[in-house]
Amino acid sequence: MSRYQHIAKQLRESLRASYTPGQLLPAETALARQFSVNRHTLRRAIDELVQDGLVRRQQGVGCRVLATPIDYALHERAAFSYNLNESGLAFSTQVQSLERVTLPEAIAERVNVERDTPAIQLQTKRFIEQTPACLIRHYLFGFDINVLIHFTGGSLHQFLAEQFSLSLRRGLTSLRARLPSLDECQQLQIDRTTALMEVHTQNFERAGDTLREYSIARSRGDLFEFSVMPKE
Repeated sequence: MSRYQHIAKQLRESLRASYTPGQLLPAETALARQFSVNRHTLRRAIDELVQDGLVRRQQGVGCRVLATPIDYALHERAAFSYNLNESGLAFSTQVQSLERVTLPEAIAERVNVERDTPAIQLQTKRFIEQTPACLIRHYLFGFDINVLIHFTGGSLHQFLAEQFSLSLRRGLTSLRARLPSLDECQQLQIDRTTALMEVHTQNFERAGDTLREYSIARSRGDLFEFSVMPKE
C-alpha cells in the first residue's frame, strides 16, 4: 500500500470515529504535518476520500465531511415520505405555493395530454432533520383546490388518500443529474458545485390508468443515493 493510500485509510477511520456530517477537516498543511508528508501526498489521500463521497472540497473553506447518502428506492409504492419513514429519519414539509395553472407544453407532451389541460400546481420544500433536502413541484389532476388548501405538511399521498379516498401507484420515472440554479442553491443551502438529481414521476390511480399527479423533484445529490427496484 502506497503512503497516500495508507493516509487515506487512517483518515477514513478517523471520519467514522471522530467526525459528524458538516464538520471541516483540519487544513491540508496541518494534516501534512500530522502525517509527516508533503502537501502533494496529502492531497492524493484526500482525493481518495472525495472520490468515495466522504468529503467535499469547498473553495476558500476546506474539506467538509459529508453524510452517508440516504437510500432512495424507486418502486411502485415509493414516495418521499415513504422512503424517509423507512430510513427512520425525521422529515417535514413546507408548502410554498398552491395555484390553478395550465399544464406546461413540455410536460403535456411527456404525458400525452392536451397542452391546455388544467392542473393544480403545488410547490413544496422537504426537510430532513431540519436540513433542506428537496424541492418538489406537483401537478395534480382532477382534485378540488378548496380541499388541497388544507394540506399544510407531512405526506401528500397520505393526505390524498384521507381526503379523496385515493391510492396512487408510481408509473414512469425518469432521472437526470444537473447543476443547481442560484435560486435552488439558496433554497437548498448548497453551492453550485453540488449536483441535483431531478426526478420526474407519473402517479396513477392504483385501481386504473388515470393520471392524477406529475411531480418534478429536485433533490440534493449529496444526500441521496437512488436505487431502482426490478419488477417482480
